[in-house]
Amino acid sequence: MDRLDGELMELLDEIKFDFEAIDGGGSVTENGKYIPNSQVALNLAKNSLRVSEILYKFESEE
Repeated sequence: MDRLDGELMELLDEIKFDFEAIDGGGSVTENGKYIPNSQVALNLAKNSLRVSEILYKFESEE
């Protein structure tokens, strides 16, 4: 489960960053290229889905 723990922590960090970028009205760039907020929101949704999958695995093993 160490791999999933690490993945979960990375996802939560990404979710926090994406949410704060959208909530704060900021803009996101990657390698100097502007990323539209609609794409940031899509990434946030995908990461949230993966978090739910990981949490489900953890709960199933208890």
